[in-house]
Amino acid sequence: MTTRRSLLRAGLVLGALAAVSGCASVTPGAGFAPAGAGADRTIELRGRFSARTERNGREEGAHGNFVWLQRGDSVQLSLVSPLGQTLAIVTALPGEATLELPNQAPRSAPEVDMLMQQALGFSLPVSGMRDWLQARPAPGPVVRAERDATGRLTQLEQHGWTVRFQEYRETSAGDTPRVRRMDLARTLDGEPLSVRLVVDE
Repeated sequence: MTTRRSLLRAGLVLGALAAVSGCASVTPGAGFAPAGAGADRTIELRGRFSARTERNGREEGAHGNFVWLQRGDSVQLSLVSPLGQTLAIVTALPGEATLELPNQAPRSAPEVDMLMQQALGFSLPVSGMRDWLQARPAPGPVVRAERDATGRLTQLEQHGWTVRFQEYRETSAGDTPRVRRMDLARTLDGEPLSVRLVVDE
């Protein structure tokens, strides 16, 4: 448990979750609300993550799988071990967020970033990823945005994160760009954290 706590405090909850694959899995909650009238279409993404951080001069890392389910303003992010076991679920609704961990009561807060910061000691930008995974800036100030000749985002600095859109999936002309690979990085309290997301389907 000491190693797990140190990873959480270092900002690598993903690594900690992957390391405890022997724990009971978490079943997605029934409170995931369907989209209301006029909401965006359902978006379901499956892929892989890898995360790295440096703490006290030592590099730590982890990898696993994720499932992203978005219906309008509602998002559910499931973190999955390399063995396919669901280990944590973040559910973000307008004005409410819930974090479910194995063998623990669900934790709730008005905002998902705040919830993760309070519960895990760091904040994975789930609220920003809602838009970044669709290759667009999230609501709020943008420090910097770079685009290629076709107008697709290549790099974005927002909410304290640097987001690099490394690869896009092929789409038909006129379709919304779909991100294939995205790298996120930030430094918090002098400790760098980087996360790579690869969307497989």
